Amino acid sequence: MQSTHNLFNSGRALIRGDNLEEMRKCPDETFDLIATDPPFNSKRDYFVPYRDEHGNEPDTLVKAFTDTWTWGPAAAQTCEVLICDVGGKIGEVIEGMSLFLKDTPMLAYLTMMAIRLVEMRRILKPTGSVYLHCDPTASHYLKLIMDAVFGQTNFRNEIVWHYRRWTAASKQFQKMHDIVFWYSKTDRYLFTKPLQAYANEKYIEDTVRGVVDGKVIRLRGEDGSYIKRETQREGVLMHDVWEDINFIPPTAKERVGYPTQKPIALYKRIIQAATNEGDLVLDPFCGCGTTLIAAEALNRRWLGIDLTYLATGAVKLQVEKFFPQLTDSIVLTGTPENVDTALQLARENPREFEEWCVTHVLQFKSNAKKVADGGIDGTYRFPIGKVKGRRAYGKMVAQVKGGNFTLDQVRAFRTAMVNADAELGIFVVTKPPTPGMRREALLAGMWQHPVWDMEYPRLQFYLIQEHFEGRLPKIPVGERNIL
Repeated sequence: MQSTHNLFNSGRALIRGDNLEEMRKCPDETFDLIATDPPFNSKRDYFVPYRDEHGNEPDTLVKAFTDTWTWGPAAAQTCEVLICDVGGKIGEVIEGMSLFLKDTPMLAYLTMMAIRLVEMRRILKPTGSVYLHCDPTASHYLKLIMDAVFGQTNFRNEIVWHYRRWTAASKQFQKMHDIVFWYSKTDRYLFTKPLQAYANEKYIEDTVRGVVDGKVIRLRGEDGSYIKRETQREGVLMHDVWEDINFIPPTAKERVGYPTQKPIALYKRIIQAATNEGDLVLDPFCGCGTTLIAAEALNRRWLGIDLTYLATGAVKLQVEKFFPQLTDSIVLTGTPENVDTALQLARENPREFEEWCVTHVLQFKSNAKKVADGGIDGTYRFPIGKVKGRRAYGKMVAQVKGGNFTLDQVRAFRTAMVNADAELGIFVVTKPPTPGMRREALLAGMWQHPVWDMEYPRLQFYLIQEHFEGRLPKIPVGERNIL
């Protein structure tokens, strides 16, 4: 496990885990900026509806995260901690909300956010700020909570990000904006005063004004003429409604298909406004890594946290796509680091072991929502040249077994490969296959790449122990994209 010291000093760190627990490990006053886009309590599960290289609908949907909250023992305990142990203004606000909202999903969501905002304030430097992205679903409640945690006097701006998109007919005004709350920790916060262009430059005066006898007037020189401005017209201080950054275009390089993905330009603006080069930026809900990509592009150090293996795998690939020179520079923790921890994960949480194998070990697209797929856990596409003048792709599918597996399951996977029109299949296991299983795999035969002079077993076994020994599975080369 990486030490906390190494994580902060690496400049590029990624943690797979519960952000509350991970933030509690952070020393006081560590970060210059926290910029994050947490779940909004939208009461839905988010799946990644990726399409294949021909634009066809997928056979599977990748579950990215659940934005559905329920009241239960964990939420009740957190609520009690906030009221009784943390206390103060935030305890009073949560107590008042509990009287108003009762034991509802909204209160469960707000207690989840409140306990994390308390930690965010603790780990911010005195000159630091937090920018919290939200939408009208819960923004009115979140502002009360942030007032209680950071203090009303440290509220700086409610930024409106206004965008345009195609919408369906509705019996209400179209919802075309998100909110970003900016709070500083103290009144010693950093703000670089970003500028925007004049609305109409031809109406901008080029003379100097000053206060004389309590009145603002245009100043004159010794010769009686108005004093001209000597500085360039750089623009005016940016206002709090941002309309010049739109949704990510479908063909943009940065788009990965992650639900709720925000434009890199949006977070670049925030980071430029609140930090200097070399400062340390945290995103505790890092998703597919927008904040981290923006921080890297602006020469800031960064740390991202996310609960899912899917997200941390996507972040690592995104950073490597935009900054290929950083492939070996990202410190990743919270994932299995050796055979023993991998086997422990397989025993204790087979579902998470499967997701880790698919997204981190193989870097395949995870099939988290299975639809009559015969047990296929992941899919990978790779180029195989041109067919009838168009680029063609092959398919490789994966199945993961963290415990015992049978000969019948191997046979069923062979059938699933055929049904999925897959050229290749890989069976990831923690125990060596029996001779009978190996014979079954050999019956699938070999596959010859139509372009390269290379052969691949149609069905191969891959022991997770081989991953830690540096032995790679036999997979054709192609661009990795787990979303």
